[in-house]
Amino acid sequence: MKPHLRALLLDGASLALGAALVTAFAPFGLWPLGFGIPILFLLVLDATPRPGRAFVRGGLFGLGLFGWGVSWIYVSLHTVGGIPALGALVLLGLLDVYCALFYALVAALSVRFSPPASARRALLVFPALWTLAEILRGRLLTGFPWLDLGASQIHGVFAGAVPLVGVVGTGWLVLVAGGLWLESFRVSRRRQIGLLALVLALLAATALLARVSWTRPAGPPIAVALVQADVPQVMKWRPGMARRELALYRRMSVPLWSRAELVVWPESAITTWYQDVRRPLARLARKLRRRRRRLLTGILLDRAGGLYNGAVELGGRRPLFYEKHHLVPFGEYVPLPRWARAWLRAWRLPHSGFDAGPRRPPFLRVRGVPFAVSICYEDAFGRDIRRALPRAAFLVNISDDAWFGHTIGPFQHYELAEARALETGRWLVRADNSAVSGIIAPDGRSLVRLPPFVRADLTARVVPYRGETPYDRSGEMPTEVAALLALLFAGALGRRRRPAPAPAR
Repeated sequence: MKPHLRALLLDGASLALGAALVTAFAPFGLWPLGFGIPILFLLVLDATPRPGRAFVRGGLFGLGLFGWGVSWIYVSLHTVGGIPALGALVLLGLLDVYCALFYALVAALSVRFSPPASARRALLVFPALWTLAEILRGRLLTGFPWLDLGASQIHGVFAGAVPLVGVVGTGWLVLVAGGLWLESFRVSRRRQIGLLALVLALLAATALLARVSWTRPAGPPIAVALVQADVPQVMKWRPGMARRELALYRRMSVPLWSRAELVVWPESAITTWYQDVRRPLARLARKLRRRRRRLLTGILLDRAGGLYNGAVELGGRRPLFYEKHHLVPFGEYVPLPRWARAWLRAWRLPHSGFDAGPRRPPFLRVRGVPFAVSICYEDAFGRDIRRALPRAAFLVNISDDAWFGHTIGPFQHYELAEARALETGRWLVRADNSAVSGIIAPDGRSLVRLPPFVRADLTARVVPYRGETPYDRSGEMPTEVAALLALLFAGALGRRRRPAPAPAR
């Protein structure tokens, strides 16, 4: 094959492999591809001799992955948000390029610092660089931990590793197992058996880990109900809608008070400031108090000089509030200093004006049992959720994924909620305006789930849990250390095998 045709073929393969990896995630759930596609991409890199060309192919892989994997953001920007189509495409393209850069660097550095078709690349350098890239992508510029490889494995054979090392650590194990499997085809028959035995041992270990209960029940079940009102996003924020929304949610919740101790309404279920509906909410709170029931609803908060995307719990002696901490850049705030945002607000200039709530918010309670709340995007961050542990007996997430329409986005987001339940060993209650609401067990599997974009409710029993998983205690630190040690070991091997310089004559 001519060199330029071969180069084009490898470029196209990189783009196609990135796009194909999307199918390993929800709603497709083809988790074995999360094991196989990185192996194929590694073979592409083995056929790429120069780091510069590897940078391009890694970028194409990332563009394939995010170009399709987060294409649903276009709906929120243009169809719902009203940004002109060209502007929405430019913004989405910038995000895709930014995320693709991480894979471009992984590819270029793998080729630069390890020889092709070597165990050093397959087992040490490539898995470690990929893992560190996911960690950085989840933290830089507030983080975007979407489509991390380990999230595709929460219903597969590697699921048992998630409570141990988290989603990112699980992705690293998947890559190492793939490297071992690939290396088994490059060695003698005798060594091949040993490498395949290591792969099987790793799979068996994760399968056994899935049987381990890191946490345990801490009390009788609590009856919880979710209300998915499916208010169309194009109508939800129109003037005067807040009281109609409140009436709708109250009407849907009337049959639930008799059988649920906690009723959960989604993010911004009432699209106004708490002060604007304080009186009707106070009347509702008195009724709840008499029945010994609790209600959690998303609402906008104007408290202590700050504006928050928040939630309020009603039914106790006084309202309890939660202010969202991890905000969406440019969606919920402008990433500028606080004084600059205050200036924009004072001059009434266009901006997204929410403030970030406290990093360690107060716990809400039902029947004296503490639970932790997160709002929408926050459940994508394992490090944020684990701050509430081990004190929180279960988790509640309220969201509004109607912004993304009938796309794969809401299902990917729900998969991240399943990952948080599995990581923490806790039940997770998720109420969404339209897609997707459900009750998730500590093993990451949905006990019950509502179909998307229908007006419905569900009731289930959630068991309070206590204890901590290893991930709850250590977070991503063990994975970071392991990846860095792998790179150091690979570097030491490279220096050891480098031929000594010829003596001067």
